[in-house]
Amino acid sequence: MWRTVFVPSALSATRGGSPTLEPVQSVPEVPNVVLRRTTDHGEIVVLSFPYDVHIVGAVRGIPQRRFDWDRKEWWAPVDDWCAVHVADVLDRFPDLAPSPEVVTWLEGVDRRWVGSVSVTRHDGRGWWVMRTRAGRLPQELADLAVEHHDRMLVPMTAENAVALRELSSARIDGPAERCMNLAELGETPPPARLAVVERVGGRRLKVEVLWDPDAGAAFERLPAAETEGTMPLDPWVIEQLDHFIALHEVEVEGLAARAIAALRAEHDEALIQIRRSRATEAEPLPEVAAVLGGELEPFQWAGVRYVLDARRAFLADEQGLGKTVEALAALEADGAFPAVVVCPASLKLNWQRESARWLPHRTIALVEGRGTVPPHADITILNYEIVAAHRDELARRRPRALIVDESHYCKNPQAKRTQAVRRLAGAVPDDGLKLALTGTPVLNHAEELVAQLRVIGRLEDFGSGARFARQFSGELSEERLHWHLRRRCFVRRLKRDVLPQLPEKRQVVVPIALDNVREYRLAEDDVIAWLREQPLDLRELNAKIAATLRAERLAQLGTLQRLAGRGKLHGALAWIHDFLASGEALVVFARHVEVQRAVMERFPGALHLIGADSAPARERAIAEFQDPSGPQLIVCATRVAAQGITLTRASNVAFLELEWTPAMHDQAEDRCHRIGQRDAVTAWYLLAAETIDETMARLIQRKRATVAAVTDGEAADADGMVASVIKELRGGEPFRHLNAVGERKPRSRTR
Repeated sequence: MWRTVFVPSALSATRGGSPTLEPVQSVPEVPNVVLRRTTDHGEIVVLSFPYDVHIVGAVRGIPQRRFDWDRKEWWAPVDDWCAVHVADVLDRFPDLAPSPEVVTWLEGVDRRWVGSVSVTRHDGRGWWVMRTRAGRLPQELADLAVEHHDRMLVPMTAENAVALRELSSARIDGPAERCMNLAELGETPPPARLAVVERVGGRRLKVEVLWDPDAGAAFERLPAAETEGTMPLDPWVIEQLDHFIALHEVEVEGLAARAIAALRAEHDEALIQIRRSRATEAEPLPEVAAVLGGELEPFQWAGVRYVLDARRAFLADEQGLGKTVEALAALEADGAFPAVVVCPASLKLNWQRESARWLPHRTIALVEGRGTVPPHADITILNYEIVAAHRDELARRRPRALIVDESHYCKNPQAKRTQAVRRLAGAVPDDGLKLALTGTPVLNHAEELVAQLRVIGRLEDFGSGARFARQFSGELSEERLHWHLRRRCFVRRLKRDVLPQLPEKRQVVVPIALDNVREYRLAEDDVIAWLREQPLDLRELNAKIAATLRAERLAQLGTLQRLAGRGKLHGALAWIHDFLASGEALVVFARHVEVQRAVMERFPGALHLIGADSAPARERAIAEFQDPSGPQLIVCATRVAAQGITLTRASNVAFLELEWTPAMHDQAEDRCHRIGQRDAVTAWYLLAAETIDETMARLIQRKRATVAAVTDGEAADADGMVASVIKELRGGEPFRHLNAVGERKPRSRTR
């Protein structure tokens, strides 16, 4: 292209006249798009133009484009895909002038097929998908192609794979490439393949999707599936994995086939052990039954047989099913004496009493304090707090068995009592008995099992503590853990499984109106303001500072709890008064001393199990309450009376205050919901309306899911109670959805 340039006439200007424009010469117009050969990048296409935001936006779509800041021009390497985009730019902006070389280059691209090749599923088999950007599909492929949803589908054959290889401008994605490799070898590409790969955490199964994306999506939905299409070699998932392979016609490579066969055999063997861990019937051991001081139920004999075979196990039957008796029978059946029983201090007398009743021919020693020497006996009973003081002496006696009651007391591996119990367990020989008794092995987090597994010598079945955490993380991890526990070292039966005659318990919330609303609201506002000034995540702080803040947080929340307890006390006492008018027995649990005393002052004839009571006084109170003619009401401190006692005369239990863990409430409820109970058990939760009570109650129900997930194999949600309450308070007002009940009108009870 050429253009004429006009310049002013010099002669006319010197004469003082107006300058005239005269043509001087014609110059060629510079094209906006040219081809250029460079030393560093080979042949490139260059675009230069006055700045226009719309043109710049279009040029940015050119593959591998760059901007040269010195020359103020755009450039990109020359190839067919670049040509397609450059042609689009020129079509959109016709004022841009291409050089003749560019025109020839673009015309050449029109004679070749430019596009992408991927895969899809159609009509039950795999196809290559041809997406055209420029040119026409070669005739030999076009004749075989099927048009489907504006796409051209090419059959997966060896001949077509060779033809696709010859398309120099085809962009072939990974799945299409893998299918072409198989087709060239004469194989029919499967929808997907399973292989074994090595990872940091061990060998994994990995799915490789070839042409069926549904197979990849289905694999990701499998239990225990990880990112990047992998999953651990876990027999727990074999049933779902077999279904996946059959449904999606997945090809299993040789090493993977052998691994899956091994998992299948392991799974079948595990099912046998899991059935044994759930067994509700077994024949008695005659030589043991002959010396026991009572008669065991069939499900209890099944538990005895299980732990005798497992040797190192959790005896985790639901509260009230007689774990103590099963453990004592197992000791006798195995002849595992001397035996050491470690339990909470409040349960030592219970163990002494049960041991004397069921094994009257065995000697029993109850260890008190740190300064005494434990007497020699068949069964030595001591509490957690003094294990460290007596560990060496007891270890020298070479115990044949260790029973750790309420084993969740050993959940913290850093705690001194956990370390002392673990060292004592090391004195038991490999063929001895190590039993962890608990109805709630997990109070908050599944990781709490690690220290308990170490105590009974079962952690090696799961690898290290770190591996345990990796293995049982992610979706459905609690169900997997429950399954693996049962296959190795975990016997648990529920009341509904073994005692159909025992009705299920239920919880009922009774909202109580505050009579100190102003006092509570002022304190609540102060606490919320204080919490909002503190960091939400204490893990980011220095350990000492974090510990101090945790203590302060608990103190602040405790203040709200006390105010709520005080404010609802009048209404709660009225509810108890009205309830007792029905003539039914009632167990009342309270946390704080002032609340316990208030109830006892209001009902002076009530029995009590509180911290100030001596052990003999507690035993007398239990006996009197169990007597049908005894007092109708018993007042209990939750942390004193929630474990190891039986109060089955009552089928109603009332909670005036909440603890921080759902397990504490479950255990307290089970003082009534035990063997011997004939009626449905109702737990009445007397909550202060529109207070921290409501927040805690909601979060306790959420935390109950974590406990159930590991112990009963159900879904879980695991947030720390204190942290959860703080989050709720920091985020705004506490939950307020209960309707307060007047102080003299407790909610009617359904019989």
